[in-house]
Amino acid sequence: MISLLQHAAQHCWQHISQPRQLAAAPECQTLTVQLSLALGEFSLQLNNSLPLNGITALFGRSGCGKTTLLRAIAGLDRHANAQICLNETPWQQGKQFVPVHQRRIGMVFQESSLLPHLSVEQNLLYGFNRLAKQTAVRLQPEQVIRLLELTPLLKLAPQYLSGGQRQRIALGRALLSQPQLLLLDEPLASLDQQSRSEILPFLQRIANTTGIPMLLVSHQLDDVVKLADHLVLMQDGRIISHGPLPQQLMQPQLAASGAMSLLHARSHGCNHHLLQLSVGQQQLQLPAPMHTDTANYSPSVYRLRIQARDIALSLTPLNDSSVSNQLQVSIIGFNTAPHPAETLVQLTLDGQPLQALLTKQSVERLGLQIDQQVYAQIKAVALE
Repeated sequence: MISLLQHAAQHCWQHISQPRQLAAAPECQTLTVQLSLALGEFSLQLNNSLPLNGITALFGRSGCGKTTLLRAIAGLDRHANAQICLNETPWQQGKQFVPVHQRRIGMVFQESSLLPHLSVEQNLLYGFNRLAKQTAVRLQPEQVIRLLELTPLLKLAPQYLSGGQRQRIALGRALLSQPQLLLLDEPLASLDQQSRSEILPFLQRIANTTGIPMLLVSHQLDDVVKLADHLVLMQDGRIISHGPLPQQLMQPQLAASGAMSLLHARSHGCNHHLLQLSVGQQQLQLPAPMHTDTANYSPSVYRLRIQARDIALSLTPLNDSSVSNQLQVSIIGFNTAPHPAETLVQLTLDGQPLQALLTKQSVERLGLQIDQQVYAQIKAVALE
């Protein structure tokens, strides 16, 4: 039983794999959806099983069916002949339909919809005490308050909060509903850039520390790359592909949104205010964020976002160049690019996918071929 929320580091390098501080939910869940419906000229046809572990993003252009799917999963909309199951538990099957308040789902929409006559603390605890009498409580208020750094805000009224702060309260209220799944429908869409940068680390922290899987709807690829572990690509009412985010970013359908790659790299400290990173046996560096304490820096794992247009390729290492990151890679394929003069060169770096946007003329001039070994030139300031 839950109280469902009603409609309501610009730097993208981020810590991942942080130690979990709270009791973890089941490590991996499976969401099975069979759904066929027509809404005017729009048709949604789904028959998919999606593993849920960490943050899974539903991505696609506006109108592709992302929110319609999310509302069906939540039980906000009931569709004939739909079948929706989480693990072995059917939420809708035949005549059986589990209502919203019994699905153990926390949901956050674009607008936080906090109750204006209640304080932050009262909004957080709205419905919690009644819930705690009826079901086992895994997440206590003090844990959620600490997780989302809400202590300074508890006595304030909602009208005195920034957009990012309001969404943190909405996230806290969703967590205190003791969900086994969090559904996030464009939670950053109504925020300005500063508020977006404020809320992103908290979403990652929730995923890392609670173990609760999150299903995130977004049509902003930048947000997806900053947050998601897995990507479900939707187009015209269909799921056309799903899988781990780094591999999914190689899908040609994403090129129009700005082709990019995601690398996981291990840090070995700072030198001259530059993070020293490695991918496999190869080294690279990028400017450390201003707040990094270089004297007490400890190794960690980072996720690096790299725009395909920021990678150049050469047949040999460049000795007389200002580009310090020169990584040996293998060509594994070619993809079409939005512009007819360009092509996306698909690469692999120590088993991780990478792509570079080049002109077709350059590809022909260098004689680039599949299985060829080349060098990827990446400016340190281009890494995020």
